[in-house]
Amino acid sequence: MINQNKMTGLGAKEAELIATVGSKGLKVFTVSDVAGLLNITNISASQIIHRLVEKRKLQRIEKAKYLLIPPEAWKAGEYTEEGIIIASQLLSPYYLSYWTALSFYGWTEQPSRTIFVATQKRKLPIEIQGIQIKFIQLKKEKFFGYEQHWVGNQKILVADQEKTIIDCLDQPRYCGEIVEVAKGLWNGRKDLDQNKLLEYALKMKNGAIVKRLGYLLDILEISKPKIRKELLKNITPNLAVLDPSNKGATGKENKEWNLKVNVDSHNLIEWRTH
Repeated sequence: MINQNKMTGLGAKEAELIATVGSKGLKVFTVSDVAGLLNITNISASQIIHRLVEKRKLQRIEKAKYLLIPPEAWKAGEYTEEGIIIASQLLSPYYLSYWTALSFYGWTEQPSRTIFVATQKRKLPIEIQGIQIKFIQLKKEKFFGYEQHWVGNQKILVADQEKTIIDCLDQPRYCGEIVEVAKGLWNGRKDLDQNKLLEYALKMKNGAIVKRLGYLLDILEISKPKIRKELLKNITPNLAVLDPSNKGATGKENKEWNLKVNVDSHNLIEWRTH
């Protein structure tokens, strides 16, 4: 519901637009949406929207798309539920993953100023109220493993728990660092299906995922023998790096997993609690 005190200084149609958009629960909308809601022409809707942008009641987030700015909804530079709702309405197909999904499931305590959206389309990042929304383009064969959740009265799509881990192992730079994946595996250990982790790891067609997953399960001492055996059967010949974002770091080769461990193993488990 829109606070009527926020309507001060607005014309009748401007106030009607804000009230109507708010009552419909729309976070992101177009000129055509407004024209339909208010039963006016696109030209009239565009003029009203332009005035509201100038009055900083709306924000243009990209061509033909606008955001209603509720002052109480945002804490600049912090991860918020409002942020993931906005991100979920910017394009299709999509699902939220990487650091955003780790946070959604409560597996990381590290805040992020970026919301990560997996998509099949190329799209430049958008910044809204101090939060960056970054779009990660995936090949069609990697675009799977997501499910619907409710945030308030809004439906959003989020990587399922297993795909969250696998996406992070595929591209650790989008979850902060490899230690955040280790935290995710540990914090989610009672809920994660290791059979599904194996299935997803193989489906991604990236040998590094298998090696990183096997090594982390080992060092966390949560690997199931059957899963470990299957992961080892699928080791590829080329040497992979545990954390590709940790460039220049020296490390020892783990011959069993054919993995260059370029992160101090102590850092991967020092935070662990039983």
